[in-house]
Amino acid sequence: MRVVFRTYATVRDSVGEKRLEREFEAGTTVGEALSELATDHEGLGPLLFDGGGDLRPHVNVLVDEENIRDGDGPSTTLFDGATVSLAPGVAGGRW
Repeated sequence: MRVVFRTYATVRDSVGEKRLEREFEAGTTVGEALSELATDHEGLGPLLFDGGGDLRPHVNVLVDEENIRDGDGPSTTLFDGATVSLAPGVAGGRW
């Protein structure tokens, strides 16, 4: 199945592209897909995952505009044609 990744901010810097397309086997989860992507792009893994391999809480992952944290998290099963958006949380600034 084909999955499109959209990347933003430091995730985009690590990947080097705004948009990627990848092929995965049917039944692949978001966590598995992100692990594969991190293997292919040096520096991406530490942005996405903590030392225990869990998705960092400040990373926003959406599948077709739905935040995976509102559902099954990294166990969310991907489907053919899904779009996965990856962005670090934004913090800081002053009023």
